[in-house]
Amino acid sequence: MMSMNTGGYIVSAEQGPVWEMEPGRPTTFKLLSGQTGGSVAVFEEVVPIEAGTPLHLHRTSDEIIYILTGELMVKIGNSTTHVSAGAWMFIARGTPHGWKNRGPEPVQAAFIFSPADDAKFFEELRLLARPIPSIDSATLEALCKQHGYELIAFDWD
Repeated sequence: MMSMNTGGYIVSAEQGPVWEMEPGRPTTFKLLSGQTGGSVAVFEEVVPIEAGTPLHLHRTSDEIIYILTGELMVKIGNSTTHVSAGAWMFIARGTPHGWKNRGPEPVQAAFIFSPADDAKFFEELRLLARPIPSIDSATLEALCKQHGYELIAFDWD
């Protein structure tokens, strides 16, 4: 990461720590909460076919998702729709949401959390250096509670 003397950062396409959220699901952390004074956190993720998230909410952060390639099925609140490359989504804190890759190819997406509070959940998972399926449920529950990340349902579609 190159620092600028204007108080900002430039992060190239190949820069940022990478964590395999699940096997075959790399997540590249572009801006960590500590680098922005907690104002924002950004990461990119490659989502394999049939992968996705449980229905969940963030208590203290809004989330913005930008689809770079592919297509996702998305649930925000009570609405479910398909979004494709070029789409932006805004999810207000406290709003149940989830998404799954039901398309024919992997999806590449950028995730932005503001403020960065709830992104610390993912930053701490990355430091465990293990995919989510291999992390015990007590550790996951403690991290969820600590960072305002609430799991609602695993099978929502």
